[in-house]
Amino acid sequence: MGYLLGDRDDAESVRVIEAGRILVTGATGNVGRPLLAGLKALGGETVAATTGEAAGANEVSFDFTDQSTWPAALDGVDRVFLLRPPPLSDVKRHIRPFIAAMGERGVRHVVFLSLMGVNRVMPHWQIEQDLRSSSMGWTFLRPAFFMQNLTGPYRDDIRDRDVITQPAGRGAFSFIDSADIAAAAALVLERPFAHRDSVLTLTGSEAIGYREVAAMLSVVLGRTIRYEPSALLTARRTLLDSGSDSTYANVQLVINVTARLGMAKKITPDLERLLGRPAVMLRDFLQANRSAWQRPVA
Repeated sequence: MGYLLGDRDDAESVRVIEAGRILVTGATGNVGRPLLAGLKALGGETVAATTGEAAGANEVSFDFTDQSTWPAALDGVDRVFLLRPPPLSDVKRHIRPFIAAMGERGVRHVVFLSLMGVNRVMPHWQIEQDLRSSSMGWTFLRPAFFMQNLTGPYRDDIRDRDVITQPAGRGAFSFIDSADIAAAAALVLERPFAHRDSVLTLTGSEAIGYREVAAMLSVVLGRTIRYEPSALLTARRTLLDSGSDSTYANVQLVINVTARLGMAKKITPDLERLLGRPAVMLRDFLQANRSAWQRPVA
């Protein structure tokens, strides 16, 4: 199997190269799991990077902080889906050397999961700059706020206390389902030549604030869910007290500041144009995942 890749030094020259394997980092996460399934459906040969012991031929033990795991992970790989583990804040120490290793091992294209509204205070920004400076082709996926935050870090407050406590004020988010991000990433990885050195901002098709989210959840769950916005610095301190590192807490702070400033409600056509269908709607996501917020029967 081969795919087309434009020559960086000659815009009119297009050559066919033999496609190798696709390494998927963050393979067990909200994007990684559906991405692997999507690539398999498209016929791609994948290898899943796992922090534990590899369990099969299509898995490899991998750790950004352990360079001895990198050669096996990159063996025969020409495309990489790159996801920064949230606890890994020192990207210059760990991600930058891995980017160099990818180039040295023959990786031709990297699809990096960045963040909508990325800026200099976020580790994603430095990774983007390092990829731009590399010899590899790249595509930056900059998704909006994940719907899965409602079933993940915010789940317990909703399930146990009937409340959403976030410092977003009256701001709105163009929520996106991580499965849609995975579908977009799969298509880009299968046709990297069509998205070389490009930025795709992936959003849902509607901007929704937490008061509306709470109202939707109330209908889905049959009980009243409230939105009680917290203060920005109070929310940051709560994250730090619960064990989150300062980088994660700062990123969450910036996300909520951008929402307050009206910058998180941006809607783009990139996802629908790429997938050829509308994005998953939040109300449909809430209905499909209603069991996440249902209280156990005593």
